[in-house]
Amino acid sequence: MSTQFFDRQDSARSNTFWLVILFVAAVVGLVGATSAAGYAIASFAADSGYGQRGDGRPGGDGDPLAIAGIFGVATAMVIVLGSLYQITALRLGGGTRVAESVGGRQLRGDTRDPAERRLMNIVEEMAIASGTAVPPVYVLEEEAINAFAAGYRPGDAVIGVTRGAMEKLNREQLQGVIAHEFSHIFNGDMRMNIRMIGILHGILLLGLIGHMLLRSVYYSGGHRSRSSDSRNSDGRITLLLALSGLILIVAGSIGSFIGGLIKAAVSRQREFLADASAVQFTRNPDGIAGALKRIGGFSRHGRLEHPNAGMASHMYFAQGVFEGLTGLLATHPPLPERIRAIDPTWDGTFDEPKGGPRPRSSSPRQPLGASGFAGAEQPLVSLPEVLDAVNHVGAPATQHQHYSALLLHEIDPQLVDAAHEAYSARALVLALLLDADPVMRQRQFAVLQKMISADVVALTGKLYPQVAAAPDAARLPLVDLSLPMLRTMTAPQYKTFSRALEAMIKADQKLTIFEWTLSRVLLRHLRGQYVPAPSTTTLYYRLNRLTHEVSVLLSTLARVGNSSQEAEAAFQIAADQLPGLRLKLLPAGECSFAALDAALAKLARASAQRRGELLTACAASVSADGIVKVKEAELVRGIADLLDCPLPPLVGRVELRAT
Repeated sequence: MSTQFFDRQDSARSNTFWLVILFVAAVVGLVGATSAAGYAIASFAADSGYGQRGDGRPGGDGDPLAIAGIFGVATAMVIVLGSLYQITALRLGGGTRVAESVGGRQLRGDTRDPAERRLMNIVEEMAIASGTAVPPVYVLEEEAINAFAAGYRPGDAVIGVTRGAMEKLNREQLQGVIAHEFSHIFNGDMRMNIRMIGILHGILLLGLIGHMLLRSVYYSGGHRSRSSDSRNSDGRITLLLALSGLILIVAGSIGSFIGGLIKAAVSRQREFLADASAVQFTRNPDGIAGALKRIGGFSRHGRLEHPNAGMASHMYFAQGVFEGLTGLLATHPPLPERIRAIDPTWDGTFDEPKGGPRPRSSSPRQPLGASGFAGAEQPLVSLPEVLDAVNHVGAPATQHQHYSALLLHEIDPQLVDAAHEAYSARALVLALLLDADPVMRQRQFAVLQKMISADVVALTGKLYPQVAAAPDAARLPLVDLSLPMLRTMTAPQYKTFSRALEAMIKADQKLTIFEWTLSRVLLRHLRGQYVPAPSTTTLYYRLNRLTHEVSVLLSTLARVGNSSQEAEAAFQIAADQLPGLRLKLLPAGECSFAALDAALAKLARASAQRRGELLTACAASVSADGIVKVKEAELVRGIADLLDCPLPPLVGRVELRAT
């Protein structure tokens, strides 16, 4: 099994650990510096007579050691509380909060702007090709050519792109940029980058508080007191505030410099890795190299004007803010180095943009010369092909990109349009979970009519015939396409929708595991938009602590559509992929959806390498009879999504009718 994706995930977690170590070292240094400054101020005040009362008796400002302690404790509290506040704030909203902080505006899926439509098509194709949810796309109304990805997990990522990138890059160049950002998502960089914003916020807060103290001294400077004691007291307080403000400003500047060094140290090498991954994804080095050359030839390069641009400087595709003349604080390698790493024959000439190559069509989806999608009920792939699919977790190939473009072209346009509009997206996902049995379907509609608006229920019924006719391979992608618009629901709308969805699932007493997986994927990706994202900290580095949970997962998969004898064989084949674990096939009664839900929640906290091993076992289970049908393949992909292992489509021998 290729371990590229899982190695990079573990590497990113290791980098996060060192980020915390650097942060602690910076905090200790700043606390020590401010404590020393506080001690010096108190000693100076005492030597200069400021430590005496108005009647000449000693005392008043305290012992220098006590003042030093106060300065140190106050500095530590500001840094720690400031960082905790920002980390907590980012957990609610995550990538969305970052995108909006730098001036991003979310694109609607039904946009008719040609450049925006082209961008949406590229993002959708790449998301489905890589097996992850389609991320919301934010446009930054900036002339510079730049982009970024932000979020904690692949499922709650967002992508931001400047207007300049949309209009000054051609399709293959923009595709290279988006592939670079998807690489950050899969390599674990995105989670590390957003944590860096939260961790460094407390350090940068010192300078802000220092400026506030100096302003307070300035605006209170004209205050006069009647008594000599009051004037002396006011003088001591004013001097203390002024000196404290200056110390905090200096400490904030030092902290900003240290933060810049930390960002630069962590980010630069990850940019080379993302460039290489983008080339591997698209198999087109000219795309990303051309984008970099065009950035170099544009007068503004990638520089952004938004006042908050600096907070996400380490996230951008190209250098987004000025980082000094020396390059010491640069979060990105120089453009020539990045270009030559991709194109060693480059002659050093940048490509100056001549204007925006705006697409002429409002729907420039490229169908790759095919017009039919067949094989929904045919065997999909053999056992070796399924097991090989794990090699492409987080590393989709050209065939996956072609497959996704063709699949999107072949899905009923009414369903795609429904996924692109916030109101109809709710009806679409409800239609995806309607039962094929008319009696059960009527029971589900009866539940929906009590819990959600009548117009949504009516639209659900209207969309159902097209949903029922869609190939199984389109069902999970339709959920993924719907997610960006579903995330625009208000909190009350989400609450009503999620309750209706759960009630609808319970009303269908013969819900299949495939339908259950669709609902879990949907709610998992939506929940983080409205409640703080759950922790993604790795808790389990060995699967022997999760023997029961592994047994639940593999037993459930083994029993899907199999007789008792077939289930035993499927379970054993899967268990053979995990030698050393004492797994046992559980009775059907212990393989409920609730048990599976609890098991997956714990398994998702295993290390990346262990989750990869689990995914291999899952693939072996569903292919125990030597073949895998479309719905079985999509089931494995859904479980992979729940384990945070984005698995590309299992294209195998799916036949596509050529024109």
